[in-house]
Amino acid sequence: MTAVRPTPRVIAVIDRILATLAWTCQAGAALLYLAVTFQSDVWRDNFSKSPMPSLSAWGFSIGMTLLWMTALREEQVHLYNRRTRTAQRKTRIIGHFSVLLIASVSAIDQEDRIGMWVLMGMCVVLSTGTWNAWLRTRMLPDEDQAVIDAIHDREAQQAAAAFDASEKEQRRQRLSAIVSSLGYELAETQTPAVQPADTNHADWAVPSGKHAPLVYFIRNGNRIKIGTSTELKRRIRTLALRAENVALLLKGDRRLEHQLHKQFADLRIGNTEWFAYESPLTDYIADQNRRARKEQAK
Repeated sequence: MTAVRPTPRVIAVIDRILATLAWTCQAGAALLYLAVTFQSDVWRDNFSKSPMPSLSAWGFSIGMTLLWMTALREEQVHLYNRRTRTAQRKTRIIGHFSVLLIASVSAIDQEDRIGMWVLMGMCVVLSTGTWNAWLRTRMLPDEDQAVIDAIHDREAQQAAAAFDASEKEQRRQRLSAIVSSLGYELAETQTPAVQPADTNHADWAVPSGKHAPLVYFIRNGNRIKIGTSTELKRRIRTLALRAENVALLLKGDRRLEHQLHKQFADLRIGNTEWFAYESPLTDYIADQNRRARKEQAK
């Protein structure tokens, strides 16, 4: 019998149900912690004598709850940005356990404090488990996530380059103002940039349409993807890269690809086809490019 695959509409409904469950568990845990904190005699009895400890505890709980909820939302929005998602997850954990700590201290004066602590512990497990389980259902396969990582890395590099250019211009303007205050004028000299020869690079013509299997090395920042394709131009587009990013092309199929994956296994990033652009991989690419240039020169 052929297995029936769920339709996109059914998948969307299931995702919405899981999202509702995950958010409900988070909100329920937060409300329980806050209720325990605000109803505790630890803070209310001492409020008339010295309100500052009580106000500080309540204010801290509210503030950390807002931080916790904001981090949840940001983690959901930036699910496919590993760096941002990791930072928001850490923030979420800090906020969650900070509110839990105040609630645990507040439950000390209750007769059934052991039961309350057990209940709050169950809330931790349930809220964290449902949230992580829901996010896992939305995760991409490692190879697809590597494409998103490549895009975010490129955006980060572009933003860093723009920031450096802005900083350089601000320094030039500040220096020009100081020089002008001394009665001089800063000469507008431009030194032509000298582009060093890239001994690791060769110009590779990317074939159009279908072609014989090629093992490609395509670079994005400090990473290299080693893969096989019979439609390389199309594959480059799906990676959101350009033909100029191709560092090396070799005639071969998946057998050669797997051999290269084993050869550079120490540089492999997770279970993906991406590798750190470091030696000995850089040496291998440079050597292959030198051979290719020699062949072209004949």
